[in-house]
Amino acid sequence: MILAKSRGKLGSLKNYLGLALSVRATISDSKSDFHKEFPYVIPPIYRKLADELLVELHLLSHQKNFKEDSIFAAGLKEIFTRFTSGYKPSEHIDKLFNAICNCNGFNPTELKSYSDELISKASSFTKEDLKTFLSQLNSNKEGYDYYSRINAIGIYKLVGEMPSFKDVKEEVFNEELSKISDLLGYQYSRVEKDISMYKSNIEKMKQALEIIALNLTSK
Repeated sequence: MILAKSRGKLGSLKNYLGLALSVRATISDSKSDFHKEFPYVIPPIYRKLADELLVELHLLSHQKNFKEDSIFAAGLKEIFTRFTSGYKPSEHIDKLFNAICNCNGFNPTELKSYSDELISKASSFTKEDLKTFLSQLNSNKEGYDYYSRINAIGIYKLVGEMPSFKDVKEEVFNEELSKISDLLGYQYSRVEKDISMYKSNIEKMKQALEIIALNLTSK
């Protein structure tokens, strides 16, 4: 499993549209590239997600201490998948993800592969397997330890897929999240806050979609 990949210096990157990214590439540059690859109207309820992820990945691409790894990939895919539930037309979903990644120099195919491989393994992980995985992850950091909320969601997804933590009490689940945060050098208070906000926003999204569906059926 490829656990981590350095972003390197921005000046040496090319995004996957084949466009050079300058050292001082701006959010406007990223948005311009995004609209070239995804020239479709995004339904209003999903527009905020697309904009927030685009900006977040743009900022991460400028962080010298940031390193892509499988936890980040799992978190990114989980956020995107949960918040594009019900997106229509459905054939635009992959195109939207690819465009958000490509315009910031991230390879969407690699990220999906990292995520799928980790989640597949996590479904049969023991606690000992988890320790081994985290040890390997730490050994590959090489000074790259920038935290983002996407990492927090990746940890949440990872633990949620493990058989040992299926149907456990919330405090047991959170205790494991705290242990992993400590092992990765993350402040658990930040991880907990980001996960809590994520779950709250999922519920709000669900309610908004239900209201839209109700309005459509009543017409």
